[in-house]
Amino acid sequence: MKKFKYRGYNSQAVEQVGTLEAENYSEAYAALNFAGVTVVKLEQADEKFFQAAKIFWLKSKLGGQWRAVFFRELSVMLGVMTLHDSLKTLAGAAKNHPSEKILTDLVAAVGEGENFSAALSRYEIIFGGDSIQSVQIGETSGSLQEVTKSLAARLERNFSTEKKVRGAMYYPAFVLLAALAAAIILVNVTLPVFENFFAQQGGDLPLVTLILLRGGKFLSENLFFILAGIFLSAAIFFWVVKKFSAVKFFLDTLKLKIKLLREVELRNFFGRLSFLLESGVTLDEAINLCAAAEKNLVAKKILGEIKFSVERGATLSSQVAKKNFPPLYVGLITTGEVGGELVNMLRQCEAMADFEVEEILRTLPAKAEIFGTVLAGLIVATLVFAVMLPILDVSTFL
Repeated sequence: MKKFKYRGYNSQAVEQVGTLEAENYSEAYAALNFAGVTVVKLEQADEKFFQAAKIFWLKSKLGGQWRAVFFRELSVMLGVMTLHDSLKTLAGAAKNHPSEKILTDLVAAVGEGENFSAALSRYEIIFGGDSIQSVQIGETSGSLQEVTKSLAARLERNFSTEKKVRGAMYYPAFVLLAALAAAIILVNVTLPVFENFFAQQGGDLPLVTLILLRGGKFLSENLFFILAGIFLSAAIFFWVVKKFSAVKFFLDTLKLKIKLLREVELRNFFGRLSFLLESGVTLDEAINLCAAAEKNLVAKKILGEIKFSVERGATLSSQVAKKNFPPLYVGLITTGEVGGELVNMLRQCEAMADFEVEEILRTLPAKAEIFGTVLAGLIVATLVFAVMLPILDVSTFL
């Protein structure tokens, strides 16, 4: 028997969390369904680390665009066939593809009566909690096709943003690597010649040259320990961030100070909120669901405070103004509330945030190129300075 952890709601909408034993996922889901629990999340409790590592490796093989393609194809098929048949068709087309096992598991789960969102939660690392939450809303409201279509569009935009940011970083990365390669050659080939010459003449190398030479020797002699220290430090850093919410909160605060990341967060928030309101969810519950899907702890806290005030009769526009949302968005939300067109105005906010993101991405490659050139120039200038000083000093011996 295997142990499963679950989270769901009973018929009185009270959250149910606990564990149970069953032979497999299907039996666990059936037992919970018989007990009157609507399953939101179901996962195997034992062997969690190895299972997570396996799914993470599968995610890296699928690539960043697979989720968007999956939901896009699913939304099209849901227009002409049932969910089970749609998943079965996708699984049949995924033979010998990394996604074959995922789709096969989804077909089996849905075929046995399990909720689609609960089936997706087995692969939360791949699909993401916010995507699973959106699917759950679509199942509840009977608008799964519209949800998957909207979800695909959002994932496509986010993937496009990530791809453009990575593309902008290629040039400075290559320039920096070239400068570092030149530094390694000079430190290990050229500078030792000057060291031997000055040692024979009884002179001392210039300080800058000596620092580079000793630093290069230290790196080459202790490369293994340095790399091990870097990996260990990175592992400790990620552990600390995951373990201590105060550290993650601080880092999330810094993220929101970067305009690109801030506008992406706003774009996702306005998109989710407009979709939820259009699906018939109340404003306070929609904000609550947006907060639950939010990964940034600072944004989650802000949305929680907005939701608390809206529940007590405050307007959305007054609350986003207090939280220092950009005035343009505040004005659009105010107009939407006054004119009864809040959903349309939220879509306008989403479009404006998307425009801001695209404008930042348009100028990002040029800025990255300048940064990379300046950084490489400083490295090369330091190397030239370190080489020229000994040459000038050599001339005093001749």
